[in-house]
Amino acid sequence: MRIAVFDSGVGGITVLKELRSHFPSYDFFYYGDTANVPYGIKSHTQIKHLVQQASREIKNQNVDALVIACNTAACIALDECREIMEPIPVYSVVEAGIATITRILDQTQEPLPVLVLGTRVTIRSETYSNAIKQDAHREVFIYEQACPMFVPLIEEGWKDHPVMKQVAEEYLKPYRELSPGIVFLACTHYPWIKSVIEAVMPKWKVMDSAHTMAEMLAKQMRNDRKTSGHVTWHFTDPETASSFAFTEEQLNLDK
Repeated sequence: MRIAVFDSGVGGITVLKELRSHFPSYDFFYYGDTANVPYGIKSHTQIKHLVQQASREIKNQNVDALVIACNTAACIALDECREIMEPIPVYSVVEAGIATITRILDQTQEPLPVLVLGTRVTIRSETYSNAIKQDAHREVFIYEQACPMFVPLIEEGWKDHPVMKQVAEEYLKPYRELSPGIVFLACTHYPWIKSVIEAVMPKWKVMDSAHTMAEMLAKQMRNDRKTSGHVTWHFTDPETASSFAFTEEQLNLDK
């Protein structure tokens, strides 16, 4: 089995790490569009064009499935991607994220506030809030916060820089007095700064979609061809791919 993972930059590596832990014998093709990151500040037309371009290149890589590990791309251009990739199945971290949130809400007796953090485009699309309200079996309290500065700072390698915590405190300030609930990271870059968000929101449970994404694939995928657990990397601008994403996650792989 060979699975492609597509992201605007290094964010999808947080998903790739989880997938590799579940499927150590699978081969992976990682496509990071670092020449055009971040996607979250671009127009819908630009995002669709970039996703279509990436999908055509990925389809030529002899893959058995594609995981869109970019929430922004999935919110805006999932249909376009699936049309190009047909008959290769396409899975989305947005679908996995919504499943993660609704499952927790269904298991909770008391009302639990949900704070969704994402790019400006993801939040404005209201994809998460609309789906959660539709899928939840009772009243839910959903807050959405765009955090446009997170991705550029992470891609710059500043995930541990003091300015990152200052920015997080500004974005999260309006929610710190609410009853604790779930902070959902609706951008795969954000798990790189999970500890920062946890420090700012200490009583809240900070979650992402990577584990649910792996569970979804496990139900669908079957390794019908011999593979060795190799990862092939493709970055549209290799020089800007942040080195921390490889060293700190101990992937031990060359870009």
